[in-house]
Amino acid sequence: MKYDCWRKAIHCEISAFESNKKWETVLLSKNKTAVGCKWVFKIKYNADGIIERYKARLVVKGYAQTEDIDYVETFSPVAKMTTIRLPLSLASIYNWELKQLDINNTFLHGELEEDVYMVAPPGLTSIQLGQVCKLEKKLYMALSKLVGSDMLNCHPFFISVGYTQSMNDYSLFINSSEGSFITLLVYVDDIILVGNCKEEIDRVKKSFE
Repeated sequence: MKYDCWRKAIHCEISAFESNKKWETVLLSKNKTAVGCKWVFKIKYNADGIIERYKARLVVKGYAQTEDIDYVETFSPVAKMTTIRLPLSLASIYNWELKQLDINNTFLHGELEEDVYMVAPPGLTSIQLGQVCKLEKKLYMALSKLVGSDMLNCHPFFISVGYTQSMNDYSLFINSSEGSFITLLVYVDDIILVGNCKEEIDRVKKSFE
């Protein structure tokens, strides 16, 4: 928090949260408990080793919650390693297109059904004394899982752009038509696109803009 590069990363993340209405600031009721949170910092590099950007991710200390009281289950949006290896192998063998998309802010998180209150994160200035953040959408728990019980909100979006969800791995989406074959893999807030049609991959990339 002493360094300007990380303060800017925090400000960018908080601005994205507020614009996406991920929480509202409220006074905590006497019979409610607010869970803690922390920032996780990571430096993103380009392929040439040059720093691309500084990234700050806010995670909820979910271990403070009690299962079946505060939540029903958690979900980790991570593709299986075997699922990742196959498209990468096909891309290597057939010289297919391969693109990786890093989502700045995880818009994929769905709405929360549970009432989850979070202590205000360091760097949040738009909050008054005694207030906490009531989460409207899912945030990461420690161990890269999501607070809440239902599937990510990415499912309807990927279906809307022409992809079918795999029943063997819920993080895999496939588009196969007229000689083109594209796989879309979700790994937390990273997306891997592999396929034999550059135009289709470019179309999907543009749909995220």
